[in-house]
Amino acid sequence: MHLPRIVNKALGLLVLLAACGPTLVSANKDRSDLCGFSMFTSDFDGIGNFSAIEASWTIPDVASISNGKDAEPQLQWVRHGVSLCCGNDCSTRLTAGMSAMSRDGRTHTAEPVFQLTPGYTPFFLLPAHRFELNASDTFWTRLELLSPRAARITFTKSEGPNSNSSVIVGLGTEEKYGQPTLTLETTQSGHTFKTPLIMPPRVDNSPPTPLLCGDSAWWALTGDFNANMEPNRQRLYVLPHFSPVLIGNQRLETRSSDSKWRFPADLALSGLPRFWNMVWDTNGQTKTLCKPRILADSGMTLLHAPHEWGV
Repeated sequence: MHLPRIVNKALGLLVLLAACGPTLVSANKDRSDLCGFSMFTSDFDGIGNFSAIEASWTIPDVASISNGKDAEPQLQWVRHGVSLCCGNDCSTRLTAGMSAMSRDGRTHTAEPVFQLTPGYTPFFLLPAHRFELNASDTFWTRLELLSPRAARITFTKSEGPNSNSSVIVGLGTEEKYGQPTLTLETTQSGHTFKTPLIMPPRVDNSPPTPLLCGDSAWWALTGDFNANMEPNRQRLYVLPHFSPVLIGNQRLETRSSDSKWRFPADLALSGLPRFWNMVWDTNGQTKTLCKPRILADSGMTLLHAPHEWGV
């Protein structure tokens, strides 16, 4: 298959993760290298503006908390993800990311997950493909569209200056027996192993499996631990919560968080190198989380509001 010529159109964005919630603030509270992302333009007909997006992040200290001396510790999660999507409401979307959890404040696990919508619930990789981690380990998630019917998702953990471990999911939307095709690739000691996967059942009354597209590219990070748990499962059943609102002197229309048009297809950043400050928005008060490495389009601000999407 012909691979796209990927052209990097955005530099990494640094995010101070400690602002995501007071329960996360610890030894990493003054770090400025916790997270970043890049978007890549597409040269495929029918794909849209973007063919790839990737994010890197370093998990902060994630400690279990308890409401009482004899109470069971509450699971604490940090979630990050990337998405490529189309439609005024981002309704056609492929999202991938990791959920990192600590049960006892000492051991940590990062669980890869992806979702194709409309039509499918989140797909969690098997426990054998989870990553064990320390609080300072770095992870990458890369989501790449190879064609309107094929994608590659790469989950990577940096284990040292010259050592990485990766899990790669190959997704094809050409259906076999009513389901999209999936292939899992794992790398270990320089060897690659391929295993077929089975997608979760299609949601009732959902439309046919959509073509993959990237009119807009999104990066998400959350430390919100109030989401509902999957029934009878000890893990979260949701992907990252992220509701961005673009404002500024860039001919952009400010859209409220409760508007159904939160994800306009014609984003000002689509297909262009754009840089912005990221701030946390709480009750109309904003706090800057990070500033871009290079100032361009400095009138833009991205509001990071605590509202759900991607579920």
